[in-house]
Amino acid sequence: MSLIGSLRTEPLLRRPVFVVAALLAAILVGEPLVVNTLDRVIDGRGGFPLWLPHFGTLGKTYMYYLLFFDFLKFVALPAALMWVAYAYGRYRSTDFEN
Repeated sequence: MSLIGSLRTEPLLRRPVFVVAALLAAILVGEPLVVNTLDRVIDGRGGFPLWLPHFGTLGKTYMYYLLFFDFLKFVALPAALMWVAYAYGRYRSTDFEN
């Protein structure tokens, strides 16, 4: 059975796949949104939005958000993918034993 088919029957596989999907959504939607917003503020085309927390100066804020999204891309997402692989491996090993 494939990973997609296993998600329907095995609830323990859903959590790591949901985490990967949430991380991908945060990276693919959040990073361009925050970077474009901060670029607009830097260029003087708009004010700093109230919904976006800031940390001291605009340069510090920009740096912290870039570091945060780099952490998501290069640490959290690979760790979550390893979690999916581990959970799927455990599922496959118990599936073969039964």
